[in-house]
Amino acid sequence: MGRESFLKGAFILALAGLVSRSLGAVYRIFLTRLVHTEAMGLFSMAYSIYSVILGLSAVGIPIAISKLVAEKGAEKDARGMMRVFRLAAVLLASSGLVFSVLLFLAAGFLSEHVYQDPRAVYSLRAIAPAIFFVSVMAAFRGFFQGLQRMTPTAASQIIEQVVRVVTMFVLAYLLLPRGLEFAAAGATFGATTGGIAGLTFILVVFLRYRFSQERPAGTQDSTGQDSVGAVFKRLFTLAIPISLAAIVLPIMSFIDSTIVPLRLQAAGYGVREATNLYGQLANIAFPLVNMPTIVTVALAVSLVPAVSEALVSRNYGLIRSRATAALRVTFIFALPAAAGLYLLAVPISDLLYDIPEGGFPLAALAPGMFFLALQQTSSGVLQGLGRSDIPVKNLLLGAAWKLAFTWVLTAVPRFGIQGAALASTIGFGLAAGLNLRAVYQLVGMGFSIVDMLWKPLLATGVMGVVARGTHYFLGFQASASLATLFAILAAALAYGLVLLLIGGIRSRDLEMIPKAGEKIAKVLGKAGLLKK
Repeated sequence: MGRESFLKGAFILALAGLVSRSLGAVYRIFLTRLVHTEAMGLFSMAYSIYSVILGLSAVGIPIAISKLVAEKGAEKDARGMMRVFRLAAVLLASSGLVFSVLLFLAAGFLSEHVYQDPRAVYSLRAIAPAIFFVSVMAAFRGFFQGLQRMTPTAASQIIEQVVRVVTMFVLAYLLLPRGLEFAAAGATFGATTGGIAGLTFILVVFLRYRFSQERPAGTQDSTGQDSVGAVFKRLFTLAIPISLAAIVLPIMSFIDSTIVPLRLQAAGYGVREATNLYGQLANIAFPLVNMPTIVTVALAVSLVPAVSEALVSRNYGLIRSRATAALRVTFIFALPAAAGLYLLAVPISDLLYDIPEGGFPLAALAPGMFFLALQQTSSGVLQGLGRSDIPVKNLLLGAAWKLAFTWVLTAVPRFGIQGAALASTIGFGLAAGLNLRAVYQLVGMGFSIVDMLWKPLLATGVMGVVARGTHYFLGFQASASLATLFAILAAALAYGLVLLLIGGIRSRDLEMIPKAGEKIAKVLGKAGLLKK
């Protein structure tokens, strides 16, 4: 369990995120088929409030832990690292316990007066204990991320998701005969069992780390130590803006659930039709758009301690180098993903959900995926610099614009649900642009956006032609599903090949991929497809 470079650590987290989100996408599809959309509505009600609470209790502080632990590591202060972790763990355990109890006790009120469906009480109570376990687990993840060791976090994510999914299906199946509300509650309880499993694993890893008396090379016990108040002050100063940013999107999702159907009705749709269209946006478009951001979420997590460490050493050249590398990777992954979702939106929605019309909001939201990816990566740089206030301000401004455009565009019959999706794209674009401007002002950037962008942009253009052409020609000879699958595969191969041929991917990039990277680089190098 050695320390990883920040890009290698990001790839480890990205691979774990890919497994976790793939399982998440699969369980949503098959769970919907098992318990039907009505039970999934109860399931989503519980998860919406759970996401908001978790954003408050278990998002900001772990990132703050990783930053402070990285700083103490750069100062060679082993005792300080453990002190930060212990105090933060107590704080997260306490807040997690309080929120769990409050949600359990308030479940009846929320189900009757907020969601106006008393059946939701069972799902809310089933998910309440998860907040405590996930909050405590987040403290351990933050500690290892501060050491720039992403493997424990990655492994705990996979274990958590596997146990969650297994629990969901088993309990939903067993409780379905008792009623949809009990099946939904069984499914939501998966968050609790998953949290317990993930916490157990990472606790064992932590105990092994402590008992081995392992510590980063060169660290020693400091003679002095920060007061409890000083540690808590720094934690809260860093964590509060990050937590606020983490709950902006869940809150906007909650607001969307109320105003989008309302504005669709203003556009002339009936109540049932408006609800159905909102379901396409919330349960098809947004999950698919969030899927490719696995890489940029991992980059952001890995960037915080990496930039913090360089900042303590006042190595601004290293900060610029790491920020540049992260943005370059973002362009390479986000551009083709956004283009692919836009060009094949209807076929992809048809393939995965058997709802081709779900592709219309997906197409309008697809460009927003690119902006969301840039917003996430740039936020990681700013948080590592100790300016976690900037991303939340920019995200709030973007959310305000999104809300305004949602209100206006959704009620226009020409746009409808696509107007709501387009409003999100506008909001993400504004937040990303403001973040990039802040990064440039704080650290300067030793690169040209055009130079970094043209290679992935050219490869994306070729990919788009291949995707549309393959899907069009195979549509006459194969089923719609096969045509879509082959179009996606052909597009991915075309993008990768063009990027290799024009030098958009180099040997040192592939070597960052854990385990297989060096082997892939050697094979491609011998084939003459890879530049150093």
